[in-house]
Amino acid sequence: MRDGVVTTIPLLIIGSFFLICAFPPIGFLAELVSPYVHDLLAVVNATFGIMGLVAAFSIAYSLATLYQIDALSSGVLGVSAFILSSPFKDGNIDSGLMGSKGLFVAMITGFLVVEVQRLMIKKNIIIHMPKEVPLSVGSSFAALLPGFVILCSVFLLNMSLATWVDLSIPEIINKVVTAPLLNLGGTLPAVLITVFAVQLLWFFGIHGQALIGTGIMAPIWLALTQQNAEAKMAGQVVPNIICQQFVDAFILIGGSGTTLALAALLFTVVKSNQLKALGKTSILPGFFNINEPIIFGMPIVMNPIMIIPFIIAPLLCVITTFLFMASGIVEKPYALAPWTTPAFISGYLVTGDWKGTALQLLNFFLAGIIYYPFLKIWDKAKIKEEQQQVINE
Repeated sequence: MRDGVVTTIPLLIIGSFFLICAFPPIGFLAELVSPYVHDLLAVVNATFGIMGLVAAFSIAYSLATLYQIDALSSGVLGVSAFILSSPFKDGNIDSGLMGSKGLFVAMITGFLVVEVQRLMIKKNIIIHMPKEVPLSVGSSFAALLPGFVILCSVFLLNMSLATWVDLSIPEIINKVVTAPLLNLGGTLPAVLITVFAVQLLWFFGIHGQALIGTGIMAPIWLALTQQNAEAKMAGQVVPNIICQQFVDAFILIGGSGTTLALAALLFTVVKSNQLKALGKTSILPGFFNINEPIIFGMPIVMNPIMIIPFIIAPLLCVITTFLFMASGIVEKPYALAPWTTPAFISGYLVTGDWKGTALQLLNFFLAGIIYYPFLKIWDKAKIKEEQQQVINE
């Protein structure tokens, strides 16, 4: 599911670029592009607007690849089951469910399609073709019976729900699953818990951001991202403070742990030769939010001293960012920038507000203040270690 959802991110980044172009944060540019807003938003609709549809294919494809069954057939069946589960209006597909509103429907249908297909293959309930038949043709026929069972099941379930409770599959999923998850994932406590868990996992050498930030929370935060983009397109108030770019642009400044500030300190104030060398190698990657040199070179992993600011700094940034946006001082983010976009640029891009960059600078300095005393302790320990090595030699 993680791999499938991540597949949609390039589309969202491209759509965000055109969204920024349609609503540039500079007055004279906004007047200049105003005749072309409708055309620019067509690209946004073609990217953000098919997030669920793409996820239905990519989730089924990724899971089928993991199970080593025909991934292409699974992806196609995932899309078909996803569309069939959606209610039709006057014989037409409800386009509103093809975007973020259908994301969790896509996740569930993509998962179930592959599981049914795998079970039927395991039970040998498939059509076998002679060995002389080309592999692509044989794979198509092998997917025939599972596909028939899957699509008939979705069709009958949707018909039954419409008759019994006057609801469709997406409406039930969105009420039972999507709404509670979005309400929970879009809260300050949820972000604080997530960031804390990510940082703690890094202490044990586990990529917490990939496991929790991307693997668990990304579908929720990306759905909230699209809600913000849709509101911006419609000229409405952007609804969500918490979304994917809230974390990417304002918390992960330099990577997990808000470590760009630490890289800057390593580059400027330490006296240990080892830490000086680490500062020189980590500062440039840090600007692009890559901090493995620090995490494994300092190290942060299994370091009882540096893990303290590594956890506290991003948690403080979560609180300051939330307060500034909740108070209206800084605009809420609505566009999605690549996670490698340098800090102090991304804050402006995702909010369309120069105060977004100012908030990033504030978080950067706050993180530096938190890291400084712990870094000095670690620096002294490293200096003693280096002096001892000289004596031993």
